[in-house]
Amino acid sequence: MAKQAKTPGSRDVRLRVGVVAGDPLRRLGFQALFQDHIVIAIVPVGDADPLNKLDVDIMVVAAQNASQVFDAIRDIRAARPEMRLIVMATREEPEFVERVLRVGAHGYLTATASQAEIEEAIALVYEGETWRPLHGGKAAASVSVAAHSVAALAGAEQFTERELQVLELLHTGQSNREIAVALRIEERTVKSHVARLLKKMGVKNRTALIMQAIGQNLVGQAG
Repeated sequence: MAKQAKTPGSRDVRLRVGVVAGDPLRRLGFQALFQDHIVIAIVPVGDADPLNKLDVDIMVVAAQNASQVFDAIRDIRAARPEMRLIVMATREEPEFVERVLRVGAHGYLTATASQAEIEEAIALVYEGETWRPLHGGKAAASVSVAAHSVAALAGAEQFTERELQVLELLHTGQSNREIAVALRIEERTVKSHVARLLKKMGVKNRTALIMQAIGQNLVGQAG
């Protein structure tokens, strides 16, 4: 089971994503893409940064060629064998994708992946799933994504007004204690609401919960 994302201060839904890229512009691109994201915080990783000391929850390798892919996987696996890892590269052949996954990556994105695809891959790989391109000749990824989407839609139909309030406050980065104060309820009641939300949305942690809620337009609609 994936661990809970590290939290700055009292916040508890931020997910720190380390980005390794041979081209520094790729790292800047990731930072620009997610600079205002409520859940994902990009941590650029340079050649001189010690991999075994990085404060990140998951790693993305944006590689320009095959040798960079396998060198990066080898180095990360050696320094942080427990780290969840996604590779993003230009090649799309199913055989290459499967080779990348066999040598230690937990997900593969093509260089043309949309922001929504990147977010979904990060959320699912962080949860312990494996991500493959949907056109990569394997059903596992599309089945996994479909299961999460169906769970989210089914859950949305069953949300109570209070659960939607809790979900909105989670989206803004509130901790259990802060939500309890805002809604004038017990903190243990907030925990119960969060547990039910996780079950209804078919996810295992708050990070994935908020990303699913954003994807389904369940939060951020007020005002």
